[in-house]
Amino acid sequence: MTQSTDTAAPPALTPAEVRLLLLTSRPALSEAQQALATELVPQVTQWPVLVDTAWRKYTLQMVYKNLAALRIVSAVPQEVLETMRARSRRMAMEVLRRQAAFDWLHGACVLPSGVEHAYFKGPALAARFYPDPMQRFYRDVDLLVPPRQRRALMCRMRDQGCRVFEEDPETGYRYIDLESDSAIDDYQAVTLVPHMATPQGLSIELHTQIDHGTALFDTDALLRATRDVAMQNGSIRVLPDDAHFVFICFHHTRHLWSKLNWMADLGAICDHPEFDRAAALDYARGLRLESTVAAALDLHEFAATGRHPSEFDRATPGVDLLRACVDGLSGDDDLEKEMRKGWRMRSLVFDWQPMPISPLRQIWLKLLRYRPVFEDLHSVPGWPRVPALRYACALTMRFVRGSTRHLTQVFQR
Repeated sequence: MTQSTDTAAPPALTPAEVRLLLLTSRPALSEAQQALATELVPQVTQWPVLVDTAWRKYTLQMVYKNLAALRIVSAVPQEVLETMRARSRRMAMEVLRRQAAFDWLHGACVLPSGVEHAYFKGPALAARFYPDPMQRFYRDVDLLVPPRQRRALMCRMRDQGCRVFEEDPETGYRYIDLESDSAIDDYQAVTLVPHMATPQGLSIELHTQIDHGTALFDTDALLRATRDVAMQNGSIRVLPDDAHFVFICFHHTRHLWSKLNWMADLGAICDHPEFDRAAALDYARGLRLESTVAAALDLHEFAATGRHPSEFDRATPGVDLLRACVDGLSGDDDLEKEMRKGWRMRSLVFDWQPMPISPLRQIWLKLLRYRPVFEDLHSVPGWPRVPALRYACALTMRFVRGSTRHLTQVFQR
């Protein structure tokens, strides 16, 4: 399933339509939420826009289920329900297809490789917290492994037919053939997060840190605390609840809550009987992320009670997150990037968030982004006893190529 390719901005949803959309973008509604949804439905005048927004933001299945369950007869126009049902089935079929690929990955690659691991976000959240995991649409699978063991997993995945790919400005993506173990070594040396595609086309991100922008989270500690979660075809290991919740609050805030399935995650987790808010806040406090988690909890309450940013007289962290989410409903990735440029943002966080890492660490992490490309490093002769020299040669090649391109552009002007 892909997002809409229409570049024209859709009409803006009214406050009542936004309230209904946020309210119903969750696994299930309480009686009070059903009553509120019933009050909001007659105020909707742009059903096609609401349906398309739920589709683009990955919660149409939940929105349809919740609206179809309203007690008042004909609360939602029948033709709207039929459209939502048809599109929800398409989304459900895509989730089933991806789940089959996920099951194959886990059984054919991850378990036989013997690596320590933990799944996070996407299907991991769905399996742990959702009453019906098939409601939760996801685009890719995120997998955490220790740095020392990622090579073994990549080799196993390659041998089972998985392929490495990278984004390409012209074609969208390109595959990279890693025909030897040494090629995998070189690729790992220059790539923070390898992306691999299963033979079924499911994208897998292989992480050694769940957040490479800050490296706040201790990988070894997370892997020691994993928990097993039952699935239809066995069980998987996922992050511990408190760390998982803190991470998604941090990650989604950085992305301005631009996907409604992330809002659904908040609802699914906060409404789960085993979720411990106090433990999550305590974990966040240790990482200097307490303000972020507290704001996300406020965001959950606002969405769960059908609030709109226009109702608030003053800004609070939770209102900031709600406004960011609502402002992003009319677009997708390009709009999010534009909002991140100037919407009360510094380089990483909102102005009410303390920077969780020191300036020196920030500089070091940014320097790590300037790495050679794989083709350059792999073209340098082996010299196994001097890997630093190979790396320096490849970095020089990148620098020379970049400088040449820059000078060419200057002279062409």
